[in-house]
Amino acid sequence: MATFDADFHEEAFQNMESRRKTVYALVSTDEYRFMSSGDRLEFGNQGSITVGTVRRYPHLERLVEVEGWQALVPDAESAEEAIAEVRAIADWDLDAEQAHGVLSLRVREARRKD
Repeated sequence: MATFDADFHEEAFQNMESRRKTVYALVSTDEYRFMSSGDRLEFGNQGSITVGTVRRYPHLERLVEVEGWQALVPDAESAEEAIAEVRAIADWDLDAEQAHGVLSLRVREARRKD
């Protein structure tokens, strides 16, 4: 089991805690390409998630097509809106997504740090 670091996004974390958001997407960079089931993703001193299944997709559109936009962005009204919201996040790297694809992390558990 390995631990990886990621930027914290309050709304996404709240949705993972409440189990409304069951998929967390990351650009498949060298840092994350060896993630597997059972690994942890740490969000600084805010909390962490335990990763269930990890799937790789060529781009965010394919991830949404297979996993469903509701699992990724539960408050979105459509797949297009969900994709736009993910790509609007300041640390999302569209060039890296196009070059390396994306990872879908099934959220097994979300935990806040005390």
